[in-house]
Amino acid sequence: MEMNSSYRVFDKYYWKYENWYLRNYNIMKAERDCIKSIGLYGKILDVGVGTGILTYGLSKSMVGVDPSEKMLLYASRRGFLTINSFGEDLPFIDNYFDSVIVVVTICFVNDPLKMLSEINRVLKKNGTLVTCVVPKESSWGIYYRWLKNSGKSLFYKYARFYTIQELYYMLSITGFIVKDTCSTLLYPPSTPPTYEVPVKSLVPDSGFVCIRAEKK
Repeated sequence: MEMNSSYRVFDKYYWKYENWYLRNYNIMKAERDCIKSIGLYGKILDVGVGTGILTYGLSKSMVGVDPSEKMLLYASRRGFLTINSFGEDLPFIDNYFDSVIVVVTICFVNDPLKMLSEINRVLKKNGTLVTCVVPKESSWGIYYRWLKNSGKSLFYKYARFYTIQELYYMLSITGFIVKDTCSTLLYPPSTPPTYEVPVKSLVPDSGFVCIRAEKK
C-alpha cells in the first residue's frame, strides 16, 4: 500500500512544527485543554503523535505511532513508547487499547477509512476514539486551504481537509458512534492568538474540534 509522503516533510522540518507551537503558546494550551477535557483513559495510543507536544501526560501508559523518526525522538523524551509506523497499518493485536487519540492527522493520510478501521480493530469493545481536526468549513480551515493552494505552507500543501459532517460519516461507517465534542479557537486566524477555555460542544466556525466516539 502506498502511504502518504507528507511524513518526509515533517521528518525534515520537525523543528518548525515544534517551534510553531512553542511560539503560539495560547493556541497550544487551548488545544491541549480541549484534548484533556474530552475523556481519554487507560492505555492510550496516539496515532500521528508527532513530537507529542499536544498529548503528553494524558496517561501513564502512552504509546505513540508516527512515520517520522525524528519527530518520534521528541515524543520519546516526553514519555511515549514510540513506534515508527503508519496509521493505516497499526502493528498491534486486536482489542488492545482503551483509548486512541488522532490530532490533525486524518487530513494527512492517503486512506482515512483504512486508518479508522485499523483504530477500531486495536480498540477494546466500547473503547474511546478522539479525533481532533481543523474543520474544512471553519475560517481556520479556509485559511489553511489558502496556504495549501498558494504554496505558502511546508506542511499543509499535503493536507486534505474534511467537514464535520464528513468526519461523522467516516466514523459511522468504520464502526464508531459519536458521543460528544469539544471546540476551541473560536476567533478567526487574523486575530492575535489568545487563550480561551474550550467549549464542551460543537461550536460553528471553531478552528479546532475534538470528536469523541465510541467503538460499537
